[in-house]
Amino acid sequence: MAPQTSPDLPPSLWAATAEPGPPAPRLVGPAEADVAVIGGGFTGLSAALHLAEAGKRVVLLETAEPGWGASGRNGGQVNPGWKVLPSEIKARYGAERGERVARMAHGTCDLVFELIERFEITCDALRPGFLQAAYGGHGRKKQENWAREWSAYGAEIELLDRNALAALIGTDKYDGGMRDARGGNLQPLSYARGLAKAAAGLGAELHGGSPATGVARHGAGWRITTPEGQVSAEQLVFGTNGYTDDLWPGLKETVVPVPSFIVASRPLGQNLARSILPGRHAVSETRRVLFYFRMDRDDRFVFGGRGKLFDSVDHDGRRPIRHLKAEARRLYPQLADIRWDFSWGGYVAVTREHTPRLIRLAPGAFAGLGYNGRGVAMATMMGKQLALAVLGEDPDMEVEELRPIPLHGLRQVGVSWHLLTGAWLDRLDRFR
Repeated sequence: MAPQTSPDLPPSLWAATAEPGPPAPRLVGPAEADVAVIGGGFTGLSAALHLAEAGKRVVLLETAEPGWGASGRNGGQVNPGWKVLPSEIKARYGAERGERVARMAHGTCDLVFELIERFEITCDALRPGFLQAAYGGHGRKKQENWAREWSAYGAEIELLDRNALAALIGTDKYDGGMRDARGGNLQPLSYARGLAKAAAGLGAELHGGSPATGVARHGAGWRITTPEGQVSAEQLVFGTNGYTDDLWPGLKETVVPVPSFIVASRPLGQNLARSILPGRHAVSETRRVLFYFRMDRDDRFVFGGRGKLFDSVDHDGRRPIRHLKAEARRLYPQLADIRWDFSWGGYVAVTREHTPRLIRLAPGAFAGLGYNGRGVAMATMMGKQLALAVLGEDPDMEVEELRPIPLHGLRQVGVSWHLLTGAWLDRLDRFR
């Protein structure tokens, strides 16, 4: 299961409706920078923006175009926090550092919407809150813990019974739910391109069609080569996440790329759209093998979830999406005869502990990755954390050493096992 290498955007709803991006010509010949950024997704673009705002000369290299990877393919949900609770964050990082990390995680959605407002990014941004639908007793308990712990940080969280949730999402197939006011949704490719415009406006130099093919020490700094050029930089940032390759030995082995797929319907019309998501919330689930869904600006129903066993994001546009359409129809029978206009996929980067990683690769070289499905908000924040590390300030995130996942070569077996056991545990929990 290897990430795509095609330079073309997948034929997604987001590619069809996104705002145009800034010029990002191929790098030809030599360039010099204070900081070279490899990867043009939310992480790299946010890092470039924050570094350029701090007065650094930034050159960003992207294999295809800004937003080509998961940043331009995800469901567009700005989900709050991490997968883990503040108490688990503190257990991992210790009381003092853990408190800083938890407060940073609390503010990830705020950062996204602040940047959108400050740089006037047009990306269909809405902030009605994040809805999570509970599945079985396991899901209800999970939400009770979430509400209790994050409320202590000032989060406005409301637990919903079955009827209250059904009134918001138009289906009674769940056992209750939760609304977290921190969350929202947006057009992810437009947001990525908006970050790119903001970074370029601050002086960052963006180069698409310029994959980094080599990295080597050059004096006290770094030299990064591309097919037609090279960058000499004092410091180096990797923001490649689920599309990380072998450019830096061992970095790819710190995450597991897991395929996720999305389908989008034709425009439903206001009456049908209001019967599904009248408040235009983004919805996710507590299931271990979850689905997620929302409406776009044109009343298209956007529905996503993990792939099945041994699925991969292929190159020819065919996607393993029948299970997505079947689940959408189960939740909303009124969609039985609806036409689906778009289908696409991308890779989510998962870590062993379901927490992101801020890594010091070498003196003057850093990486940030591993968002476990919460990348819109957390990748934006990680770009800021990387900028702090480069600037010699103390990030909220703990800066770790490179630690590959043991037996990483067996990752596909682990993913397949998780899909099997997770789906079985979800069914068992609902039965109970």
